[in-house]
Amino acid sequence: LPERWQGLKDAKTIPEASGPPLQEWLEQMYYDSVRKNDMTKEDIRILGGLIAKLLHFEPSKRASAKEVLSDPWFNNCQ
Repeated sequence: LPERWQGLKDAKTIPEASGPPLQEWLEQMYYDSVRKNDMTKEDIRILGGLIAKLLHFEPSKRASAKEVLSDPWFNNCQ
């Protein structure tokens, strides 16, 4: 949790994350399914990094949609 939330009475009720880390989950969902494997492991790694930038608890630390969409990876996906 962000520092400013630590020590708050209700912060203790927030459950711990369960399941695999984001990157591992993305790979499992993509490669263990019947989907067409048109993305490489490198694509999945980059996509995981972009998604992680959007999932910060602190809004000020989150990437904006504009930042994420300006990543060169999106230009190479066509």
